[in-house]
Amino acid sequence: MTTRVLLAEDNAALAQMLQTFLAAQGMETIIAGTGTEAMRVLASSPVDLLLLDLKLPELSGVEVLQRLRKSPELASLPVIIMTGVYRGEKYALGAQKLGVRHYLEKPFSRQAFLNAVHSSLTDVQEIGEARNLFSKILGIHETGKSGTLSLPQGVRVIFLHGEPISFISKGERGFASFLTSTGKITVDDLNLFLSSGEGRLFFTHTGLLTYDDLVEESRLFLTAAIISALRETTGFSFREEPSPNTEFPLAPLSMPRLLCQAARENSIPFEGEQFIRVNGGKYPFRTSLFFRLTNLLTLRREEIDFLQQLAARRPLKELVAAAETPGEAAAFFYFLFAMGMLGFRDVPSADEEPDFVQRNLFNRPMEEVKTADEPAVGFDDLVEEVSETLELVVGTDGMAAPLSSEDINFEQTVQREYAGIQNKNYYEIFGLSQNTFSFNALKEAYFAKTRQYSPEKFMELSGTTMNIAQDILSHYANAYNTLSSVVAKERYDEMLNADTTLGLDGKQDDRLQARIQFQSGSVFMEMGEFENAEKALQDAYTLEPDNASHCALLALAIYRNPANRSSKASLEKAKMLLAKSLQIEKNAEAYALRGWMLMDEGREGLAEGEFQKALKINPKESNARKGLNMIAEKRETDKKGLFRKIFS
Repeated sequence: MTTRVLLAEDNAALAQMLQTFLAAQGMETIIAGTGTEAMRVLASSPVDLLLLDLKLPELSGVEVLQRLRKSPELASLPVIIMTGVYRGEKYALGAQKLGVRHYLEKPFSRQAFLNAVHSSLTDVQEIGEARNLFSKILGIHETGKSGTLSLPQGVRVIFLHGEPISFISKGERGFASFLTSTGKITVDDLNLFLSSGEGRLFFTHTGLLTYDDLVEESRLFLTAAIISALRETTGFSFREEPSPNTEFPLAPLSMPRLLCQAARENSIPFEGEQFIRVNGGKYPFRTSLFFRLTNLLTLRREEIDFLQQLAARRPLKELVAAAETPGEAAAFFYFLFAMGMLGFRDVPSADEEPDFVQRNLFNRPMEEVKTADEPAVGFDDLVEEVSETLELVVGTDGMAAPLSSEDINFEQTVQREYAGIQNKNYYEIFGLSQNTFSFNALKEAYFAKTRQYSPEKFMELSGTTMNIAQDILSHYANAYNTLSSVVAKERYDEMLNADTTLGLDGKQDDRLQARIQFQSGSVFMEMGEFENAEKALQDAYTLEPDNASHCALLALAIYRNPANRSSKASLEKAKMLLAKSLQIEKNAEAYALRGWMLMDEGREGLAEGEFQKALKINPKESNARKGLNMIAEKRETDKKGLFRKIFS
């Protein structure tokens, strides 16, 4: 069946050219030179796609679009905007709220035009074939509609501008039964709630739940209700309302995050073989919408790895086949495609650019994001360098997975180990004493203790036990760094002999040692002895990992140490520490180091901005002043060289 496209464009030459492009794709194109003519065509014959210029005579493109969205028959017609007048993000976002996924500013390329056409038609085919609650919710989200969605199990969900914000519980058993099943209330409480005729605030008014607990339980219930129904093909309906009645407390959910969770749980309708058959030979690319939605998600490390493989510019089927879990990779790519975050082209091409300045990606600073061709730093490598940090070991937040019976045993192991090292000194936790100590024995004991905390094991721990494991690893690192340094070991032995408390709770001594090591490192930095500075500052950082100054100065020492120039792992560690320092506190040292890194990359304009940030915080920051002076000298030299060229 031939695809019919309505092209509403008053520029006859452009309309003829676009019609030629579409004819080469086997599509029938009807040209309308005015908005009135476009509406006449839409009313008289069906079309599959509307290409709409916003500045049309008689009836503007904006008015045409508004009338379409109010029409029950034409509300779901895909529309591509083409404009040379309404430029900028605010217009694109306004069109997006009306269900427009492709906003082309003139002049646009032939490839961009054809990509938008194919993507729009593919989206229609996918949604038309699905005919389920998942596609219905996608439509509500994309068009930014408000109203009440009735789920098959009877739950009524309130949407505001395309996002679920609450649900109706007054007179309904659903939420109360959920609370009963989780032991939050009794059956008597449930019956009391139903007889009261009140909404959910009843549970806080009667003291059964605190307000915060009520909000959290409401979110959990709403999430579970929507996800469990996504595959349903009947029994749901949506009543659009500009201002729907809303029950408090609000329990707003992020639709992208909710659907991402559903994709992980295999709860969205997904035909993997069909998806690969249709798109397997095409090359995926990240759309501009990808950059707007990514930080709304809490991505797992393997999902970030899937995304970074896109840089390889390989077809979808090869990317899926190369993944350790091809099924999960295919489902994840489908989720991104359904959200409009991922598109497909017949030839390899670059990602679309974000239409705004983006400081973080995947909820991490941009400099922490590795490219696909950079080797990952292994856990064992970090242990051998005695440079692991909890961020690198644990990974990003929100990555915990369900526990298996084997993992429950590991949880118990962690808890027993934590109890076992309470109030032990650094020698005792490694099974050593001052008399039996040797560096080889220390190294072997340390490796034996830490190797069991693999990244896989760590990510599968529950939240409480993960915090305990972090404390254990931090304490092991403190102990190892203290005993492996001759000077630090001597000081430690002196404190031991003085009967000072040095067990897991000996935080005061840790802070004292951290200050001593930090001061030593600062002196070594001023003397240019970067290797000694790195060692001292590593000790300070290990003892106080959440001190912004320790992070920043250690990053600078690592970066300036000549021994690290050929080590990618060291450079990555310096960048990680720099990012962590700025996350803890905006400090002059970190901004100055970032400036020097940019200087070394030849990006003097950006470097100057970082130096200015440093001096705004601390006008005496020496590294920032040196950097600005160097930039000024270089510009003066370049200017003189230019004059010599002109007048020679």
